Amino acid sequence: MSLIVSTLDEGAELPATLESVYAGTVVPDETIVVDDGGTDGSCAPLEREEWRVRGVAVHRIRRSGVAAARNTGARLARGTHLVFLDAHCRLDRNCLARLRAAALDAGPDAVLAPTLSDAAGAAAGCGARLIDAHLRTRWLPPEPDSAAPYAVPLAPGGCLAVRRATFHRLGGFGAFRELGLEDVDFSLRTWRAGLDVLAVPGARLTHRFRPYPPYRLSGTSRAYNLARTALVHFDGSRREECLRKVIGTPRAAEVLVEAFAGDWETQRATVESTSVRPLEAYFETFGDWR
Repeated sequence: MSLIVSTLDEGAELPATLESVYAGTVVPDETIVVDDGGTDGSCAPLEREEWRVRGVAVHRIRRSGVAAARNTGARLARGTHLVFLDAHCRLDRNCLARLRAAALDAGPDAVLAPTLSDAAGAAAGCGARLIDAHLRTRWLPPEPDSAAPYAVPLAPGGCLAVRRATFHRLGGFGAFRELGLEDVDFSLRTWRAGLDVLAVPGARLTHRFRPYPPYRLSGTSRAYNLARTALVHFDGSRREECLRKVIGTPRAAEVLVEAFAGDWETQRATVESTSVRPLEAYFETFGDWR
């Protein structure tokens, strides 16, 4: 099992996250920390011998966004399964053990989503669903701890697990800017390819949900990611509804020009070539935002 942690200026959160990982009953065979252009020095302690002997390696890249950082980690990984984890989480002792057991029991190609709770104390959920044309999501309440893995619409990117071969077969995370919607796109591609996103309610962790990250974000990134997702996956009125949400955001005309000038047609053709389920069946199965 390879753990991939993408990080950017997470300060003390990053080593605390890894301390919780290595306090577990099952630990990764290797941990790849991808420093996405950080400047706060938070990755430097992880290059010490005490972390290297645990299999932790730091790989630095020019700031490229969370999707690109995760893809970099996946290319470096050697494990049969990948676990993607945000750098501001605390894993329960049995979290990775439950994910590993689910990976063995639920079929080799499933994407697994654990139960995430807000570090502030409020329960979050296990898996999520789309709720509007902004492609915002709502957490789904976890079923009882004893429940077997079950299908959900989306695996939020804060923590998800997938077989390495399946991840590469699906094309990894898409070319999204900074952060936002890379997990929605990945979950949609998973379902369309005939694979399942499965909730694993017994695998638990806490996640620090923040109104703003500790680094500056462009005001146009999420709007671009919304337009790209709509172009790659949707048709007709559903696509138009999403693109209308971009209008009125900062530099909307620029965002739309850049999105339409990108490689979305190539990506759309790639997704459609591997699709075995029509997208409308996805909304019939899990509910529509309309």
